[in-house]
This record gives sequence, C-alpha cells and structure tokens, in this order.
Amino acid sequence: MSESSKASEHSEEKVIQPAAFMSRRKLGTLPPLGKIPQTDARVLAKIEIPVYVLDLENIRITWANRAGLDFMKLDSDTFNHQESLALPAPFSDPAHIRRLRNYLLANTEDEERTESVTVVIDGQPTNITCAVDEQPFTDGRLGLLVQVTSISNTDVSQLRIAQALLFTNSMISMYTESGELIYENPVSRLHRPKSAANLPDRFCNDRDYHAIREALQTRLQTNLVCLMKAGEGNRWHDVTARRGHDPVTGEQTILISAIDVTKRLEAEHEVRYLAHHDTLTGLPNRTYLEIAINRHLDEAELNDAQGAMLFVDLDRFKTINDTLGHLVGDDLLIQVAKRLEAIGKDLGFVARLGGDEFVLLLSNFPDHDLIEEVAEHMRQELSRPYVVGGHNLQITLSVGVALYPEHGRDLDTLMRKADLAMYRAKDLGRDRYCFFNTRMAEDAEERLRVENALRHAINNDEFELHYQPRLNAQNNHITGAESLLRWHHPSRGLISAGVFIEVAEETGLIDAIGEWVAENAMRQQKAWEEQGYPVTLSINLSPAQFKREPLPEILIDLANKLDITPSRVKFEITESLLLKETATTLHQLTQLRDAGFQLEIDDFGTGYSNLGYLQRYPVSALKIDRSFISDRKRWPIVQMITQMGRLLNLSIVAEGIETLEQLAQIRTVHCQEYQGFLYSPAVSADEFLHLLKQDRQQRRTARRL
Repeated sequence: MSESSKASEHSEEKVIQPAAFMSRRKLGTLPPLGKIPQTDARVLAKIEIPVYVLDLENIRITWANRAGLDFMKLDSDTFNHQESLALPAPFSDPAHIRRLRNYLLANTEDEERTESVTVVIDGQPTNITCAVDEQPFTDGRLGLLVQVTSISNTDVSQLRIAQALLFTNSMISMYTESGELIYENPVSRLHRPKSAANLPDRFCNDRDYHAIREALQTRLQTNLVCLMKAGEGNRWHDVTARRGHDPVTGEQTILISAIDVTKRLEAEHEVRYLAHHDTLTGLPNRTYLEIAINRHLDEAELNDAQGAMLFVDLDRFKTINDTLGHLVGDDLLIQVAKRLEAIGKDLGFVARLGGDEFVLLLSNFPDHDLIEEVAEHMRQELSRPYVVGGHNLQITLSVGVALYPEHGRDLDTLMRKADLAMYRAKDLGRDRYCFFNTRMAEDAEERLRVENALRHAINNDEFELHYQPRLNAQNNHITGAESLLRWHHPSRGLISAGVFIEVAEETGLIDAIGEWVAENAMRQQKAWEEQGYPVTLSINLSPAQFKREPLPEILIDLANKLDITPSRVKFEITESLLLKETATTLHQLTQLRDAGFQLEIDDFGTGYSNLGYLQRYPVSALKIDRSFISDRKRWPIVQMITQMGRLLNLSIVAEGIETLEQLAQIRTVHCQEYQGFLYSPAVSADEFLHLLKQDRQQRRTARRL
C-alpha cells in the first residue's frame, strides 16, 4: 500500500460523497463467504460509491456492490461465479494488512478512519481514498468494510513517491514552523500517541526539541538520536530534521524522519557492557579499568590528589577449584566480588582482572594510615566464612598496594608495582598486605637478569658439579658424596645453586637444569665405578620437578641408558614435597623406590616433621639440617630425630659438621653418616677422586696395623 501525496496539477480527482448511514454504520453479521442479507444488499446496491467487504485472513473480496464491480471493471456474473475475488495491490500485501488490522484495533474511539491507497485496475494505477471500518464475520474473524470516497488519476512519479512513503519503516511527518502537525505517513500515525500530535510533544526531553530548532536556524538539516514518545512507550529514535516548504500553502515547514533504533541501541549497549564487564561477577574488567583509570589519574593530577591501587589475589584458590570443582569456585568468586564491590562503593571502584585477581582503586586518599585501614578492613571482610554449594569455606588474601603518584602515574606502572607488593605478601606467608617499595623493583629486575642469564647458561654449558664427601660417622671413611650444582657465571664467577635455584623453579628452567644434573652425576658415578671406586652419589630433586608426572620415567630411562646401578644413586627430596600429601607424589616416589633408587629427606626438621608421612612415603634416610648441628641449644632436637629414625629403621645423616666436638656429639646419638667442612667442602670431580685415593690408602694402612 502507498500513501498518496496531495493531488498535483497533473492529477484529476473525482470526489464521491458517501451515503450518510455508511460513514459509521456497521453491516449486519455476514455469512462465512461474506454474503450479506438481501435487504442490506438491495440498499447497498443503490449506493453510487464502490463498497467492498474484505476477508483480511484469506486476503479476498467477499462482497462488492454494483459501483464496486464497475470500478474494478467486473460483471456480476463473473464475481458470483468466483464467490470471492483476490484483493488488488496493495491490499494483497500481508504486511499492509497487518498494519491496517493493528491500526483498526488501536483506534477504539468513534472517529473516522481513512486510507489513501493506489490500486491497479486494468493496468492503470489509480489513487483512491477509502473510509474503512471493521466488519466481524460469523466465525469471529475480523473483516473490513471499505467505501471509496475519492478517485484520482495521478502521474506515475507521484504514485511511486506515495508508494515509498506508505511502505517505509521510517515515521515521516511534516509540521508548521510553530510545530503543528500538517501531515504524517501511516507508520507515524500508527506509532504516535494521540496526545503527541504536535512536534514539541513528540520529544521526552525538551532539550532535544530545542536542539533541533536551534540547529535548523543555521543549517538546512540536522540529525539527533533521542528519546521520543510512542504508542509502545518511550523509545529511542534516530531523528533527521530538515527545513522545507508546504507544497500546498508555500509556508515554511519542518520535515521529520524518525527511525526506531531502540533495539539497536540496546544491542550496542549489551555489546559495550560485555566488552567492559566480567561475565561471571558483573564487575568492570581490565578493559574498563584501562579506560576508567586514565580519567581518575587525570583528575588526580589536576586536583593534586593522591590515591592507591590495591591488587588482590586469593590465597590457594586453585585448591578450591581442584578439590570442590569450578562451579563452587565460580560461586565463591561471585560472593567475593559482591563483598569487594560493597567495600569499594564509596571509596573508588573495583575491577576483576581475571581468575582470582581483583583491583580496588582508591581515589583521593592522601592518608597512608587510612589506606592501611582500608586494606586491613578488606582483608578481614573477605576472610569471613562463605557458604558455597553446601560447603563452609574460609579464604585468605594477599594484597599489594601501590600509591599514586608516588609509585606511578599510569596503569601499567601501578599494576606492576602493586603486583610486586602482592607477591611480597605471599612470600611473607600470605594473608596480609604489603606496600610497594623500591627494593621490590630491584629484586624483580635482578630476578629477570638471573633468568635471562640462566637460559644462556643452559645453552652454553656453564654448569659444573661439585661433590661433598659423605663419611661413616664411626670410622671416618668416605661412603659416598652429594652432588652439588655450581654455575660459572660470566661476571660473578663460580656461584652455588642457592643463589639461582628459586628463579629456576619459578620460571620452569628447573626441569632442564635438573635433568642436566642427574645425567652428569650418573655419568660421573659410572666413571668412578669403572676406575674402581663404586661410591654412592646423592642427587637433589626440586619439588618443582615433581610437577612433571614423567619425572620417574626420565630418571629410570637415564639410568638404563648409562648402565647405572640404581642402588648407587640416592635422590634427596625436601619435607615440603611430602607435606603436599598428593597421590601423584606418592606414586612418583614409589616408582623410584621400586626401580632400586634410594630416597632421603634433606634438611629434615625444618618443616612440620611427623611420623605420619615418614611411614607413608618410601624413604630410607633422614638428613638433619645444619641449623640443628650448629646450635647447642637445639641438640635435643637432634636426639629426637635420631630416636625417630631408629624407630622407623631409617639411616641418619648429619649435615654441616665443622668441629671435632660436633662429630663427637653425633657419634653419641648414633648417626650413621655425616658431611661437612670438618672433612671437606664440596670439590671438583678431580679433587674428589684425589680424596677417594687418599681414603683408600688410609683404609689399607689401617688394615696393616
């Protein structure tokens, strides 16, 4: 259906006056095929204007009077034979029928309803104006009563313009200079509230109307996205306003074209929300943080204000995910986010970076003590118990604090320094907060230098093994040696593993370094054995190496490749490895024991020593940490460890023996072996071979005596 324009000078219009009773009178109820009572038919047949009854559901004409048949150039015999007739365009368009039906249902007041349409009769487009009203059928369906009130033959271009105006989804309307409605197309009429006919009344906000009027004073056209009143409620519209003239009166007008963009804006808002917010907790994400913090920092700089960034990490959150599942972990994060959001509501804002990491940005906080109070309050509040999935959970958190502008004036700098402070809090035992200081940055830079140098060392064979003798505590003869890693640093010379092993563990380089140590120690043991010195070598294994499940297979394959007797190799592990109580660790240690290797606990006594894990794990010896040997006050602990060893049938090795008095003491508590500077520090392979030769000579001398 197309909306007709005003008749032009090229159009010829015939105005037909409808019968008075037809203007608002409904016909009697029609039979299913649309036949009307004969008395009504005789009356309507005498009316000289075309009248039709339309079946909107089946899109058919079910009845027409003589004037209607003549207008469509049909005779009564043809129509009666067909019993109904297909609707001409545009009534045959389902979209138009739906709009027309909605229009009828929406207009419940007693007012005249008209439609200006273009129909094609005998190939000739003709513009007609119709009075329309609803006509119910006997089966409850809604029909349409149509009476033609005017007919005009319009030129083709006018008809096509009218057709475009009628079928467009844009609400097009024309107003006088003062804002009174002159014209609107059907879409505008359908969606406009009756109370908002004039232009100022269409806008929800007066400022939008005044913005359009002001813009049109200086230019021909303007565009604005604004909230407008509609039959469905307030809706967002993309409005184009243009200055023009009324073609009938010549007066200045305002032409408005409005497209409902509410759904599009809602979709765009949803996209922006998802782009800037965490989907799990609803908190702002890192993307939003990057946007927001620039505004906060700019304002802080302008106002000479101070603030802080608090980097929050939940302690051992991975354990919750691994033991209770990710659903419980996600629910816990949601509850944590709610508590954090409540804390930061009046102080700044909270964002989730991902995983179990959050950020609280404090604005305008010049008082260092006040920032400490916030950090402590947050630590206590988030540590209160949670009920998640039927579980009562309690967590701790590590918090790093960076101040601005003292520690940085941009996001990257503040995040990096707050992150360093957070890791410092973890190093100090977790469940605490730490403020950034320059020493942390220096340590981080040093770790990075060490990491880069370690990678270079692996590729350039800069490592070397030294060997510290292990001796029988009773006769002082060599029983074996502990292999200790040394690094020929390009600028710092020979350095021990204690300087760099932590960095190697954190970066994953420990795997490559550990395999190098194991292979070279086994090669050396095999070489000494072939020279007639079948000593036993002990090799240190890092807990980080046990994160690789194939570790036992790697070591067993290495021994097989080098033709090593496994009983000649002892692997030293730390108490911290056993304290993790994982089935995987137990399985790995059992694999090594079953392959013939011996297992010893190094630095025993520094952890939470207990009989429980000593009984569960396949260890054969305990090495007493040197700190117990060097302090006389701690000798009772040495006695307790040796008694524990005898109870479990474990060998006892004393580390750090530096004096004859210490040697005498460990003999009294029946330690089987010792090592320390009293006999020899760790030495090169050649020097250790020399010690082996000396020890053999002493044994021979002792036998002759």
